[in-house]
Amino acid sequence: MATPLSAPFVLLISIDGFADFYWRDERVKAPTLRALAEDGAVADGVRAVFPSTTWPTHVSLVTGVTPARHGVVANHVLNRATRRAEDLTGDPIYDADALLTAPTVYDRAAAAGLKVAAVDWPATRRSASLAFNLPFFKDQRVFETHTTPAVWAELEAAGFPVDRQGEWALLPKRFMKDTMVADVAAHAVHRHAPDMLMVHFLCADSHQHLYGPRAPEVFWAIEHIDGCIRRLLDALPDRVRDRAAVFVVSDHGFLPVDRDIRPNVRLRRLGALRGDGASGFSGEACFVMNHGAGYLYALDGDAAAVRSLTAELAKMDGVAATWPRERFAELGLPADHAMLPDAVLEATPGYQFSDETEGEDDNGAPKYRGTHGQRPDAPGNAAFFMASGAGIRRGAKLGRIESRDVAPTLATLLGVPMPDVEGRILTEIVDV
Repeated sequence: MATPLSAPFVLLISIDGFADFYWRDERVKAPTLRALAEDGAVADGVRAVFPSTTWPTHVSLVTGVTPARHGVVANHVLNRATRRAEDLTGDPIYDADALLTAPTVYDRAAAAGLKVAAVDWPATRRSASLAFNLPFFKDQRVFETHTTPAVWAELEAAGFPVDRQGEWALLPKRFMKDTMVADVAAHAVHRHAPDMLMVHFLCADSHQHLYGPRAPEVFWAIEHIDGCIRRLLDALPDRVRDRAAVFVVSDHGFLPVDRDIRPNVRLRRLGALRGDGASGFSGEACFVMNHGAGYLYALDGDAAAVRSLTAELAKMDGVAATWPRERFAELGLPADHAMLPDAVLEATPGYQFSDETEGEDDNGAPKYRGTHGQRPDAPGNAAFFMASGAGIRRGAKLGRIESRDVAPTLATLLGVPMPDVEGRILTEIVDV
């Protein structure tokens, strides 16, 4: 076991969708992040996982392994039993232990007797390793039924407007949710004295989906989150301020979108699909979008039908590449998993996939102006990493890293074992 570095307080902050290119954009007003960087180190971009979406990458950040090991293979999947599409974001269906197949850094910390708190962190529903947890939910019913009752009662007693959680989780209102996330995080530090705190801010991602990367609304969202981080740092109690190691990460970059790709429309026109994702699909195969990536699932079609339909979808305008199941290892996906599709598709930059089933047009005007999900090396898809504070070498040089490098580095600072991971300890920046 590593030796703890003067018992640090580790603060892990995720800015969802904060592309690495924003760090070099002079239009970005982020005085809090800039000040942290002066006392720490910034990576030359972060290579995410595939698909480069919120749930798979956030789980890689805390497990140190790819989806092939941790089991969270997408944001959106098909439930083969019900033949309905499921949105994993917001954890409306599954507890953490039903999704994750690899231990997290907070599991390791809890096993070592440390206390971890989380606010809005993906894929943490009912995690037994978190001493305090307000998960990343998006629906008021889910907030009320799946937040630990003691946490819900505590926040209500402290005066937080818990009845607005679902409303503020809606895409245009997430700046309000992010403000409350900062305040709940500060509350958790004071009330529960965790050794590690994980916090997730979302409105930069939301505004890029709505308006596209580098839109004025996105610069405003980043500035707002920077203020939320300042609000949290200023609220840290004196007992942790001087021993705080602050990590700021993101999960993926962002690509602009001009056109939607509608594979389910093509499948329906071919006679291979009936129904929709909400009521249940029937036919030979169906498609589930993951923004810049997409999953083709066999229904009643055999292997030959899947190959034929994959070839048909590959001809669609905006489809860049396809992978059959036997090549999933190239993407860092497991060979066998209940949520896996039978073929994977990737969109050309400028395009994104849609779940639309109606109409006659295979392509159309996009619902959203920004996307992610493509392979991590797609232009603009690099994520962000910075570390600052206790145990971090100021001004250390750090090249491009992997999302899975974060967990073993956090574990080293906490002095807990993190064996058998795919990521590496960022020894360039950590004083060990």
